[in-house]
Amino acid sequence: MTVDSYLELFTTLFGWTFYGILWDVLVGTGIVFLPFLGILIDNWREPAQGGEFGTVTGLSLRRMELELFIALLVVVLAGQPAALTPLNAASLNYTPPPTLIDPTPSTATVAAPQSTYGSTGFTGSPATVNIPVWWYAVLSMTSGFNHAVVEGLPSASDMRTYEQQARLATIADPRLRQEVSDFFSQCYIPARSNYQAERPATAAVDTLLTTYGPDDPDWMGSQVYRNTPGYYDTLRATTQVSGWAYNAARDTEYDPVAPPTWGRPYCKQWWEDASAGLREKLINEADATSAGFSGLVVAIAPALASEQQNDAVAKTVLANSPPSWSNNDLVAHNSGSTGLLSTVENVAKGGLASGGVVAASALFSVTMTAVLQALPMVQAVLLLGIYALLPMIVVLSRYSISMMVIGAMAIFTVKFWSVLWYLALWVDQNLILSMYPDVNVFLQMFANPGEHDIKRMLLNMITTSLYLGLPLLWSGMMAWAGVQVGRSINNATAPLARAGEDAGRQGGAIGKAAVSRGIRR
Repeated sequence: MTVDSYLELFTTLFGWTFYGILWDVLVGTGIVFLPFLGILIDNWREPAQGGEFGTVTGLSLRRMELELFIALLVVVLAGQPAALTPLNAASLNYTPPPTLIDPTPSTATVAAPQSTYGSTGFTGSPATVNIPVWWYAVLSMTSGFNHAVVEGLPSASDMRTYEQQARLATIADPRLRQEVSDFFSQCYIPARSNYQAERPATAAVDTLLTTYGPDDPDWMGSQVYRNTPGYYDTLRATTQVSGWAYNAARDTEYDPVAPPTWGRPYCKQWWEDASAGLREKLINEADATSAGFSGLVVAIAPALASEQQNDAVAKTVLANSPPSWSNNDLVAHNSGSTGLLSTVENVAKGGLASGGVVAASALFSVTMTAVLQALPMVQAVLLLGIYALLPMIVVLSRYSISMMVIGAMAIFTVKFWSVLWYLALWVDQNLILSMYPDVNVFLQMFANPGEHDIKRMLLNMITTSLYLGLPLLWSGMMAWAGVQVGRSINNATAPLARAGEDAGRQGGAIGKAAVSRGIRR
């Protein structure tokens, strides 16, 4: 039997275990027999009050036989746990949808949960739980139906994985961070200054800008600076760089008799070297802090040249851990750290760097990530509560057949959320592809966060509304069809929608406050 999340492997077993415990308590206290007493009393009282003399006995007996038969049938099918339909832990499994990082995910079972749910939490789950025949049939039908629908839908590769992994890629090694700052001040700043002064308009430069984008000169690993004579090929490090051996032919300013510990490589060498180059170190650091990030870029953009793929990885790492001036007077993007420059920086941050769109986009991104992680857990816990409380509903409904149908629809409605979330995932991926048809631009979406925040915020708002709104819409449609469970589930899940609404309200408030602060200043 297939479930829809790692947690549901265990909440399913524990939910039906609690069902059995509660049913045993109801049996032990005799509460399960009270509905039969109510049937006897009602079928004696109601005909006696409204029937004609001489017909009361026959009418009461016929109604009593029918209702008692129905009640016993409900008890057998939907009340008493049956050994005929055991729920075995070995039969439960969950296969997560494929992602760009893991295109063929492993199937999780209770024995091999692929998570900490079964190793450090939810321990002691039973190997076998007896459940009533009716509810076992409902679970089997619902699982099979959901699986068949998902298999029939078009495949969707979770491109949101790139967004999550891109945020993790950073520079954790302080020595590498210092080397990046040294390269920034000793190579990039002089090269960019020369470029701004010269503004070369050669055919070679135009070709590079066409291939790598007009913003290529705005970052450290610019192809223009690397492949245009007079820039990185002639600029050198102004100080010794650890890891670069002294070269007498290159480092002529040192005495060959007493050579220095390290040499001063050309900026082109310093960046491009296959073993000790700065870009290679940044790529390795990206994979160390965000497992498999460089391979994820290749999976997203297989058509791009390897140079562009490597540059995308380096850009993302640098965006998450921007370089600073070696002398600590200024940091990247001309922002200050001390003195008068610090005052100017703080004023600018209030009005520009922390603008409303940026703040709202960041808030929505964080909210959406949390919501997407929490929704399957909420679903699993809600199902646990439904399973555990079903005995009380069975008894309080006086063993009604309509209760069996409504209960089945409640389970089906909640479990069908997984199909709706897959549909939302498919729509989200196609929206991303539609809004970023140029994959190179999509890769820069996170390397240059200030340029695409409106699109990112729009995508996050739509995705959040889909993941929250589709289940609520489905529950409401169940109510349209006349199923009472629709309204109940809609009310129970209403708090889920408040997360997205609060995020939007807070994001707008933060953005408005930031913009207003900038205007006043």
